[in-house]
Order: sequence, then C-alpha cells, then structure tokens
Amino acid sequence: MIAQSSAIKLEHFAVLQSHYEFEQPEKNIKDIQKIFDAFEIDIDFAHHNKDEDNTIHVFVKIGINQAKKTLPGYKLLVEGVGIFSLKEEDLTQEKINNLKFYSTVSIIIGYLRNTLSGITASAPFGPYLLPTIDIQQLFAMKVQNEDAN
Repeated sequence: MIAQSSAIKLEHFAVLQSHYEFEQPEKNIKDIQKIFDAFEIDIDFAHHNKDEDNTIHVFVKIGINQAKKTLPGYKLLVEGVGIFSLKEEDLTQEKINNLKFYSTVSIIIGYLRNTLSGITASAPFGPYLLPTIDIQQLFAMKVQNEDAN
C-alpha cells in the first residue's frame, strides 16, 4: 500500500533532558518484565501554539519509577519537545483538534520511547520498553488535574 502523508508534520524533535539511574535489587530477579510492569509511569505534556510561524510546540515529560518510594531497577526521566506544522485546509475542526492534540503527544511519546530504550540498551536489565499508553485516558487525567487546580 502507498502511504499518504498526514496533514500534521513533525518539523523538529529534540530531547531536552534524559536521566538514568540503576538500583541493584537485594535478591536475584528472575522475571525482569514483572519489575518493569510494576514501575509507576508519570507522563505530563503541554501544547504551545506559536502564532508568528503557525507552529505547534509540544513538550512531553516521562518519569519511570520516580515515586517517593521507588522500586529496585531503573529510575528514568526523559523530556522532549516536538515542533509541528499543520495544513488545516479541507479538515473539519474535529480532525484538526485530533491531529493538533492527540496525534502530536502520541508522536512525541513514540520518540521518547526510543530514547528510553536507547539509554537502557546497555543497562543491567536490558532495554526498557515503555508500554503502550492510552492517550485518551492521559488527556482525561490532564483535564481532571487542571480542573482541580
């Protein structure tokens, strides 16, 4: 099949910061994936529209096992920004919003997923693969948190 380009275009992506720590478990771990599955994943994001050049800047921060009481193994933090352009012609407002918000965050999370895997590639437990994320639930929680503040 021939792929068609999307109306949203990633113009630039940058990792703003990445941190990796390893805490050796007290006992031998047989199932590393079980440890990975228990890690708390904290994701935050923000959109900024730049009117002067009509771009959308999307900042995403992902913290893995960053709670006050962490588990042994990896403690990870990555933050990135993507700069997008959007061709709005012939699109409904619903499609524009979907591309502008959901798609951009999903794209940046994908890039940061690769960053997490890369910084842990040579780590003792092997690469950490960020699980798939429910983007709609993430947005619902973001709205709920903003309403609470």
